[in-house]
Parts: sequence; structure tokens; C-alpha cells
Amino acid sequence: MAGGLDPKVFTSRLQEGAAHERRLEWSVAADLYGEIVADLAAVEAGDAKGRRLRALALLRRANALMELAQWDEARGALDDALNDAKACGDPAVVAEALLAAGVYATDRGDFPRAEAFLMDALERFHRDDGRPSLQGRGWAFLNLASLYGKTGRLDLAFVTFTKAQDVLGAAEDWAGVAAAWEAQAQLRRAIDDEDRWREDLAEAIVFYDRAGMAEKADRLRKRLGRKLV
Repeated sequence: MAGGLDPKVFTSRLQEGAAHERRLEWSVAADLYGEIVADLAAVEAGDAKGRRLRALALLRRANALMELAQWDEARGALDDALNDAKACGDPAVVAEALLAAGVYATDRGDFPRAEAFLMDALERFHRDDGRPSLQGRGWAFLNLASLYGKTGRLDLAFVTFTKAQDVLGAAEDWAGVAAAWEAQAQLRRAIDDEDRWREDLAEAIVFYDRAGMAEKADRLRKRLGRKLV
């Protein structure tokens, strides 16, 4: 066991947290991940398996805290996650931590730093062809596309959104595909492309439904103001 926490119990609790995320229950998810991190507090510096588990829990907590705009706490969780990820020696976890750091930097408007983190994560995800790495690659493309849109590189943004949709679709990550369509819709709306942002949002709704994320799909339907799907 890692820090007194059975790996099977850890996986079950992480899945419980993911279920809260799908229902957009971010505060509940953040608290649950915080409890998991606390349960792993006794992990020793040389316990690679334990530090890997703690890094994963910290990353999920950081994501939930970012959704809640609790930036200082999210930054602390990310810093701790990156330290554990590097210490555990798992390249995939390091790549996930860099991806999360890129998302955080984007949200805080530090675009050069964000792009460096995301490109580093993307390169690392390309070192393996397994499904987790394929998913990571897709999410890296998604966040790079959003970053390109925020920095005015529109052609590159739309090309990269298509890459994200294709890669996440190949990984059968329907929530990721939905998020890519939603982010593309946000960019189209920002540039006053009225017709196509609605079409993109409708695509996002289809994939959120496919992922079993009814609450998210319903929120987007209300945003459209008329039933397209």
C-alpha cells in the first residue's frame, strides 16, 4: 500500500471524483480529492508508487480548484503535483502535470509560459501510442488551440481544434471531443461568427450527451436559446 492507501481503493475514489466532475459538482470533487491527498500525506520521499498516486490526486484537485477559480490553492496543488510527478519517474504523469500547468497559465493570462508547458506536454505524449497518451495528446491540442485563439492566431487555432477533435475521437474520449467543439464555438462567437458558433455548440451537445454528461449538455442547450439537437 502507498502511504496507507490501497491502490484499488485509490482508483475507486478517483472514479467517484470523476463522476462528480461529470455532474459539474466541482466543490464536492475538490473536497474528495483533498481527502485522498491527505490520506497519502504519509508517503515517503522514496516511495515512487505512492508519489505517483499522490500526483494524480493532486492534479485532479488542481483541475477542480481551477473550475472554482480558487487560483492560489490550484497553484499550490499543481506545484506539489509536479514535484511528485518528477519524483515518481512516470513520464505520463509528468506530461499530465505539464499539461495542467499549461491550462493554469492560460487561465491566468501568462500565454508564453502556457505555450511552453503545453508544447512540452505534447512532445512527451507523442513518445507513447497507448490510449492514455493519445488522450493526453488530444487535450494538449485542445488547449493549444484555445491559446492560439486567445493570442490572435486564428487559422492555427482552427486547424489545431480539428486535430484535437480527431485525436480525442480516436481515443473515444467523447467528453474531450465535446470540450473541443465547445471551445471552438467560444472562439467563433468571440469573432462574431454567429451561425457557425451555434453549429459548433450543437456538436458539443451531441458529444456531451454521448459521454453521459447530461447536466453539461442541458446548460449548453440553454445557451443556444433554441433547441437544435
